[in-house]
Amino acid sequence: MTDNVHTHDAAQAAPVNSGMPNRSDFLFLILLACIMATVAWVGVLAYKEGYKNEVTKHNGEAWMKWMKDNSEARSKEGFSVGNCAASDMERKLWGDCFKELTEKVDSLNNLTNPFTQKPVHFVAKCDPKDRSTIGAIFLEKLMATPVGSAIPVAASQLVDTDPIDTKLTLKLTVCDKGGYPVKVDEFEF
Repeated sequence: MTDNVHTHDAAQAAPVNSGMPNRSDFLFLILLACIMATVAWVGVLAYKEGYKNEVTKHNGEAWMKWMKDNSEARSKEGFSVGNCAASDMERKLWGDCFKELTEKVDSLNNLTNPFTQKPVHFVAKCDPKDRSTIGAIFLEKLMATPVGSAIPVAASQLVDTDPIDTKLTLKLTVCDKGGYPVKVDEFEF
């Protein structure tokens, strides 16, 4: 008889699962909701940063497109951007051309760096250690080396004092969010 009473008390003492969430379930659901919100927030931030990198690349493409489109036209009489015209009689310098481009060509002078919201600027090189290069443009001139050289082309920064009165082969690179170079294109100007 004592065994019957003992089993009967054990059966009554066992909790009955009502199917409703308990406190642990609610804590788990709250934690899960917080994790989902954090993942969504990180995704939005990653999208915004990726978009800024794309805008930076489009800025470089705008410069490249203008220079490619006007490569032939600049050797003709009456070219609209006088300081960028190719000339046999007068030495034209990149610094003067650049200044006129940023003042007169609307498709270039309205470009802004998406990381700083300031006008696009050109740098000597993309450098991850130098935060001022983020979103900038790096323009290099490519010069062919003598036949048989180990390096077929020598690249150097296009500086203000470089002559541009003849055709140049250029390489345009933009600096991404980390200051790393992203090649846009090589072209003639």
